[in-house]
Amino acid sequence: MSTNEEMQLIEAVREFAENNLNDPEYLEKFSPEMWEKIADFGLLGITVDEKYGGLGESYRTAAAVFENLGYSCKNNGFVFVVNNHIWVSQNLIYLYGSEQLKDKYLCDMTAGKRIGAICITEAESGSDALSMVTRAEKTDDGYILNGSKAFISNGPIADIFIVFARTGEGNNKSFTAFVVEKEFPGVKIGADIEKMGLGSCPTSEIVFDNCMIPKENVLGRYNFGSLIMTMALEWERCFEFVPHIGAMRRVMERCIEHVRSRQQFGRPIGDYQAVSHKIADMKVGIEMSRAMLDRIVDLKDNMKTAFIDTSIFKLYVSEAYIKTCRDAMQIFGGYGYTKEYDIERELRDALACSIYSGTNEMQKNTIYNFTTNGESL
Repeated sequence: MSTNEEMQLIEAVREFAENNLNDPEYLEKFSPEMWEKIADFGLLGITVDEKYGGLGESYRTAAAVFENLGYSCKNNGFVFVVNNHIWVSQNLIYLYGSEQLKDKYLCDMTAGKRIGAICITEAESGSDALSMVTRAEKTDDGYILNGSKAFISNGPIADIFIVFARTGEGNNKSFTAFVVEKEFPGVKIGADIEKMGLGSCPTSEIVFDNCMIPKENVLGRYNFGSLIMTMALEWERCFEFVPHIGAMRRVMERCIEHVRSRQQFGRPIGDYQAVSHKIADMKVGIEMSRAMLDRIVDLKDNMKTAFIDTSIFKLYVSEAYIKTCRDAMQIFGGYGYTKEYDIERELRDALACSIYSGTNEMQKNTIYNFTTNGESL
């Protein structure tokens, strides 16, 4: 795609999102109507080959598009739904699925007819994903899956789950990824969990009770799940955080408007360094995030891994995003604490990003281990 074509796509996405994805009625609940609109727009298959109903764009183009989706769509929870569907469910089938799985699921997913979710987290194992106890037993006809997954984003609305389960003992390779349909006998979807933020992204427990999985629904290869999980986290820690850069831009621009118009002690409050430095920090956070993203998308477009890069990116973007929203609260003062100004919702939504996709503390562990093992970027 040429630079001019990319700019046209970005402008089209911004206009579409502004006009179709900002209904205030759905800031705290999922909107099937909005999902249908974004599916009809064609964004769900942005990097998927055209033969499966996608656009076949580069990851660099996708990053630019999703930054602007995050900017123009104020509904952060809905953007989170879209990203979970694309990057850690649909994308895994596209990259690791057999031709049979691709033919069976991808066209429906890029068209939005089936929503995807990923199932890694369990209530007891938490950040220690390799301690999961969900197990799949091999049979002549396929696999019998037993266990439960916790805090599954898109859980109540998903049609397809990418489920990671233990299939052996001993080492980290004893996991397998499966494509599980909600209609499979033994799949039980819990109630939507009430959360502090991201209310329009439904979240629930998923239980598998003697769930029979056809053998052709193995994703990748048997006992290949550990590598797929690693790659899933890599995609998640990059592309689920790209829209946060756009959200930071949106919040910063609101702050700039406010500090220019708000007067205190006879001067615009932007004249005071206690205020202006906060906006300077916001701009630094945006530009540093973009610089790191530029390196990652270059690696991904060249089919290279970026595990440590995405850990650093996730850590930095989440901290910058939260700081931006906290500083916005201070800039708006009492107004920021009211529902009317919507700053408090931006902050509530932002706080979750230090937890999902691996807590920030886990990212620091990863970065430390990588650094002290003598590796280099």
